[in-house]
Amino acid sequence: MSMTYSILPSEIDFQDYAFDFEEYVRNEVGLDITSTAKKNGETGDNICRFFLKGHCSKGNNCQFRHVRTDPSKAVVCKHWLRGLCKKGDNCEFLHEYNLRKMPECWFYSKYGECNNGTECIYLHIDPESKIKDCPWYARGFCKHGPNCRHKHTRKVLCQNYVTGWCPQGPNCPNGHPKYELPPPNWDDGIGARPMQQDRDRDEPQRGEGEVQTFRKVEDVTCFKCQQKGHYANRCPQGRSHDM
Repeated sequence: MSMTYSILPSEIDFQDYAFDFEEYVRNEVGLDITSTAKKNGETGDNICRFFLKGHCSKGNNCQFRHVRTDPSKAVVCKHWLRGLCKKGDNCEFLHEYNLRKMPECWFYSKYGECNNGTECIYLHIDPESKIKDCPWYARGFCKHGPNCRHKHTRKVLCQNYVTGWCPQGPNCPNGHPKYELPPPNWDDGIGARPMQQDRDRDEPQRGEGEVQTFRKVEDVTCFKCQQKGHYANRCPQGRSHDM
């Protein structure tokens, strides 16, 4: 009785395949489509395929390389920076001092500003860049219009994508029309932006009959310099007091 074996897609090394359009993409379009693994010298011959699947019984004694493909490795471990990480090599984050891969600054993401300014070693990410694109607007129409909490971005139509294939994929600066409907669990765009939600969450809840009142900036007294007209987080003498 003869037995036939089928090769699963996960067992095929697609890096060894060459397509007819690769020469056109390199020469005419001018894109470098060489895989990251080949750039780093990580070929299929020196990477442990058991470790890529989740477990290698040889552990540190394996003669092949154990390469982690976890995308979170692109961020430096915040506990390692303070010398408090106990996971060692098993940590899912990067144990390496790299300014380009530092974690996000908590103060800047929470309040929109950081007292350390440009001297802060953590990343200051623009809150607007965190806002997701509106899938309804991408399809052609969003009923919330300018009041939508998601991003409405106008882009020039990508002719390559309309023709059938764009070599730049999701990194293309032009628009790739989306025709599929958003998933059922997608929110409909009602509500405030993420940073405004954090501020509303920090404010105490008020009763139905209580009227919300605001103090004028002229009546505010800064606790750092004891002068009126500004809050402490915007005090011009704040840095000298902090030092």
